[in-house]
Amino acid sequence: MTRGPARMPLTPRQADALAAAADGAPLPEVGARLGVTRGHAASLLSRAYQRLDVAHLPRDQRRTAAVRTAVRRGLIPNPTTE
Repeated sequence: MTRGPARMPLTPRQADALAAAADGAPLPEVGARLGVTRGHAASLLSRAYQRLDVAHLPRDQRRTAAVRTAVRRGLIPNPTTE
């Protein structure tokens, strides 16, 4: 199975959604912060997980792994230093 390039960047909206999710915000709050529906927020995060190659992980591990990967690659700010 091919998962795509290891350093595929996020779109600006995907980065915004992941940065909001990094604070531990639930999907409705991520959506509210971005001015989109919960479903749209879920879609943005799902696509970000695919681009960061964490979509294959168990559901309860994806968000944390995606945030860690995105911070390490400099795609979103580190939520612990802001």
